[in-house]
Amino acid sequence: MRSPARSPDRRIDGLRLIGLFKIGKAFLLLATSYGLYRLLNPQLVEHLHDWLNTLTDTFERRLLERALDWLDSLGSTRIGSILLVTAIYTAVLLTEGIGLWLRKTWAEWLTVVATASLIPFELWQLFFGHHHKPLAVLGATVLNITIVSYLVYQLRRGRARRQRSA
Repeated sequence: MRSPARSPDRRIDGLRLIGLFKIGKAFLLLATSYGLYRLLNPQLVEHLHDWLNTLTDTFERRLLERALDWLDSLGSTRIGSILLVTAIYTAVLLTEGIGLWLRKTWAEWLTVVATASLIPFELWQLFFGHHHKPLAVLGATVLNITIVSYLVYQLRRGRARRQRSA
């Protein structure tokens, strides 16, 4: 029989909740990246253009045509670069998420640095960007500030606990 001190902690707390959030974002990025990768196939793009011609809603059709034309204008080299950056960001998100799930201090530090580094860009977008959805940008900014604040609190609490026991 295991002692309570040695049994794995299975509760979902703030660290694990943030970890699940990061892992979820990584899976969404993987799915989006796969879709973008598939659009590198010219036959698929041609098939999508043919399908668009069958749509009866002209607004929908024009919107999707613009999106496909925009993707075509990027070119395969630029799309490849986007996929590379997305793969690196996905790896960082998975590393943060898994590390936080395992309650690793290094993951807390990594998440604080990575998440805090996005906040200045979000603030710039919020105040100077021309967004059609400022509430979404505000929500992301507030969420990231909350995550960083919580993790800094956890790191300080852990340090104080280690100092008391030493």
